Amino acid sequence: MVTSEARQRANLNRMKELMEEIENTTNDSALIAELNELLRKHYPLSLKWHLIIFKSEVERSLKFLEDIRKEEVKMASRNRKQGKEPKEGLKQVYYKSSDIPSAFKLDYCLVYDTDINQYKWLRCNTPRNTRSKVFTIPKSMIGDGRLQWSEETKQKWGEDSIGQMEMVERAINN
Repeated sequence: MVTSEARQRANLNRMKELMEEIENTTNDSALIAELNELLRKHYPLSLKWHLIIFKSEVERSLKFLEDIRKEEVKMASRNRKQGKEPKEGLKQVYYKSSDIPSAFKLDYCLVYDTDINQYKWLRCNTPRNTRSKVFTIPKSMIGDGRLQWSEETKQKWGEDSIGQMEMVERAINN
């Protein structure tokens, strides 16, 4: 018979695998449905606060992924020719988004230049519509059989003071 702890560990590992698969494929509808199903299950070994943050980060990642999917559909429907640049070539910096050729808009990122106090569009090494790091924070939170506060989570959410208080409460109640 499988214990609750083993089932939770298997579900968390499966969620991590699903996130990695979703990042590496465009045919992801069934994978997202399975991920949402696993998110609905109970994980009593993990702290409630960690579970709240984890679900929030997965939802944020799925919304970002939806935007990426829309861009992928848009790009596929345009049938643009790969690598066909304008005669004068692409610039590294544009100051207006309307100056960027439409087929290459996703290759540019908006940054603020403090020297001239103005926003500008720089050509990025990786396009904005990349799936490769969509689930960075949720994947980093999955530890050995439970959710944990990772370095990536700490960078975004700060110290885990609420989780530490919850651990103290659990210790007192047990």
